[in-house]
Amino acid sequence: ITQHDTTSSHFIVFRVPYCFGPLLYIYTMVRNIAVLTSGGDSSGMNAALRAVVRATLAKGGRAFVVWEGYYGLINDSAEKRLIREADWGSVSGILNKGGTQIGSARSADFRTRDGRRKAAYNLIKHEINYLVVIGGDGSLTGANLLRTEWEGLLADLVAEGKCAAEVATSHKHLGVAGLVGSIDNDMCGTDLTIGADTALHRILEAIDAILSTAMSHQRSFIVEVMGRNCGWLALVAGLCTGADWVLIPEKPPKQGWEEKIVADLERGRLNGRRCSLVIIAEGAIDSEGQPISSSYVKKILEERAGHDTRITILGHVQRGGTPSALDRIIATQMGVAAVEALYDIDFSKEGPVMIGMKGNRMVRLPLMKCVADTHAVAEAIAAKDFKRAIALRGPEFSESLSILKTMYKMKPFLSVPSSPLPSLGSGIRIGIMHSGGPSPGMNSAVRAVVRLGLDHGYSMYGIKNGFQGLVVEGGDIVEMNWMSVNGWAVLGGAELETTRTIPNDNNIQAIVKNIELRRLDVLIMFGGFNGYEGALSLEKYKNTYPSLRRIPVLCVPGTIANNLPGTEWSIGADTALNNVLDAIDKIKQSAVSSRRVFVVEVMGADCGYLATMTGLATGAERAYINETGLTLKHISADLKMMSDRFAMGNRLGLIVTSEKANPTYSTHFVASLIKEESHGAFDVRESILGHLQQGGSPSAWDRHNAARLMYHAIKLIDQGVKKRIAAAAAATQPFMIPHEGLIPAGALGFVDGQIVFTHMDKLKALIHPKFRRPLHQWWFDLVPLTKMIAIANVPSSSSSSSSSSSRSEEEQDRGAVPHIIPSLSPSTMGLEQSGAWKKQPPSPQ
Repeated sequence: ITQHDTTSSHFIVFRVPYCFGPLLYIYTMVRNIAVLTSGGDSSGMNAALRAVVRATLAKGGRAFVVWEGYYGLINDSAEKRLIREADWGSVSGILNKGGTQIGSARSADFRTRDGRRKAAYNLIKHEINYLVVIGGDGSLTGANLLRTEWEGLLADLVAEGKCAAEVATSHKHLGVAGLVGSIDNDMCGTDLTIGADTALHRILEAIDAILSTAMSHQRSFIVEVMGRNCGWLALVAGLCTGADWVLIPEKPPKQGWEEKIVADLERGRLNGRRCSLVIIAEGAIDSEGQPISSSYVKKILEERAGHDTRITILGHVQRGGTPSALDRIIATQMGVAAVEALYDIDFSKEGPVMIGMKGNRMVRLPLMKCVADTHAVAEAIAAKDFKRAIALRGPEFSESLSILKTMYKMKPFLSVPSSPLPSLGSGIRIGIMHSGGPSPGMNSAVRAVVRLGLDHGYSMYGIKNGFQGLVVEGGDIVEMNWMSVNGWAVLGGAELETTRTIPNDNNIQAIVKNIELRRLDVLIMFGGFNGYEGALSLEKYKNTYPSLRRIPVLCVPGTIANNLPGTEWSIGADTALNNVLDAIDKIKQSAVSSRRVFVVEVMGADCGYLATMTGLATGAERAYINETGLTLKHISADLKMMSDRFAMGNRLGLIVTSEKANPTYSTHFVASLIKEESHGAFDVRESILGHLQQGGSPSAWDRHNAARLMYHAIKLIDQGVKKRIAAAAAATQPFMIPHEGLIPAGALGFVDGQIVFTHMDKLKALIHPKFRRPLHQWWFDLVPLTKMIAIANVPSSSSSSSSSSSRSEEEQDRGAVPHIIPSLSPSTMGLEQSGAWKKQPPSPQ
């Protein structure tokens, strides 16, 4: 029946005796899907490759990998076997590997129709007419060209006798899904491309090391980074490292820039800086379109400023190395989304699709429109229309550029005119503090808000030890100037220090007294759940202490647990995740000569974000989290699963558990139980990673987005100041300072890719009534994906296939899905609904 008409999709219903139901596999919409990597390599390509292969197999399709990119597509033969069918085990062990395991090569032959005819023949001989291409805009354009010529190429092959007419008819359309693998992050339509975050990691590691030697000798360093015609790498690296100057093609310096760069760097030295850092994109130009080279900048600094100057061209070190946590995760999500698209879309009516990222969601976009918009940026730069080029890069690029320009000023200006009225304009006094556990990125955030605030004419005060700094006599508060935060961008920990103290009946009077004494207008709390509780607590005391009504608290998310309301991301979580991955990669290597299961505990308190994302990024067989609960039945089922895998030849197993997955079944208990019941089939070791997750220099993502959040904090305060100035100007009688604050109390956060403000009244409703986490968490949709992508045929049991009413009271209270999913569907993977889901028969792997 399924072979009757392969051009249509069927849903077939069989009536069979109930007892045979579990034995019956229904195959519909079978796809033969090939995947290739092309162009320049980027870290994360292997994660995408793994996801495409395994998602295809999980959907019931056949997966093929094309070795050596388009070269392999053209030159496949029985001897070379450059197009090979893949099974589940074919992509094991590649998740944490840089580059691309199947190779990447550019092909001049593919530029010719004859070459593309050979490519079509090599695909159709395997009955492949669905293709996933991982590469840059050139690679994706090539895939679209093959798609547009596909029907004609098949007609040529039929005429030559190389393809049966019925095969050409049943495969008359080529479905193409593109994933952008590029360290440059230069593709329009997506927030991030595969490999860009890892490249930033490499750049920051190098610059952080360079700065230490630069300060020792009071040198100037010029660091050249990749990016072709896109300055994203240089721009974000400059923002994250505290660079003095950044040269990018989208925003070239004006004529006479040579004098300005010398003056700016000299002013920095006079203000106390021991070194200078200039970051230059490889495609940097001046306002006339002439290239600016590293050697020319070196010559300027040496001859005109007398600086001892060194050049470091980072080169291909930016492409290589272990992929970052973010690249592993988004590449996996994109790979699964690409397969979903190939099953969902009718390519006889629609063109090729590109899988992009918006916020934390995967989106489908018209491939060629994204390519055309990307080419339009280069055209705008060539035409010297730099405003258009920046606009085409998107609002985040423009915003980062504005922040950077402020960050490396040495003499801030007042954007709000002075006013004779108290607490207006330049009289605004802002306090910045932390609360809760330390989180990487705290210092980056303080540096950003202090300099942005000073740039807008505000007085900035650092409150040490969080709310405790407002409790001590006179307050532990220091006024901060431009150089107070010099060098803080790269520092881990919290220079302002942090405690878990929150306002209560015993300390509220002291807190109010110190706030009034310092005449603070706004409190910015950058921290975790304790800080949010402290802000909510201050709200309760406003009726008792009226002066608190005019002092709003603005919360900004900073915690490794990522468990805060009003935001989908928290600063520090990305660094913690990378710390965890680095540790687990090393732990897995230690088991190379043994048969061993590792049970690794990560932080997160009541929130399973770190454990879930760790499972997704490491390929762990299981991730135990508080949201789904943990029972002996779950552990027993997983013990059997592990035993079966080791019996089939596996040598390594990994279980990640959140620190509060279960109050009784600790990590030690789980490890001991599995070891005891394995009866020597494998060894079991436990590892509690502990506070290493909170340490280290913040990641590129955390540094960058800490600055963006603080940019929006100052922007929000600006709006309040302008409204008050307007009210004062319009007053017909002497203006009285209102009892309300400049801004409403609330929190900033990331929601659907945007930075948004949530009012304090709404914030409380977003918190889970029982656990320290939000009521709804976006990442929870990825829990089934971590299981599907790690293990073929996630086992289902009769106990887990029952309705929610049969689940434990603990699981129902958490609002969680069952621990073992009886069947996987596209909706459980955080993707759109699609056609029928095909179960995969047991694999010999």
